[in-house]
Amino acid sequence: MRAALSPLLLSTALALGGCASRPPGPPTPVALKCVLPAGVDSACPTPQPLKAGLTYRELLEVHLADRQQLQRCAAQHEELRRVVAACQARVDALSRPR
Repeated sequence: MRAALSPLLLSTALALGGCASRPPGPPTPVALKCVLPAGVDSACPTPQPLKAGLTYRELLEVHLADRQQLQRCAAQHEELRRVVAACQARVDALSRPR
């Protein structure tokens, strides 16, 4: 009789063991997505080519146009740097062990 009870006890123990719930683990983190403002990641325009025979006035106009584009590009680069730094700070804050 003892030999007959052992498989029955073993199968019962295994069946009841499968019903036990696991202890709750840490919550699954939500994937963080960094969103860039529109136009911040676009390429900066290239400087205007200088053609032969420019007058001094035309040269100054080309220079001023290139300078304005360079200033806009620098502002765009700074905004992109700020957004990426803020996103990295959020990722670091979420990935710290609690």
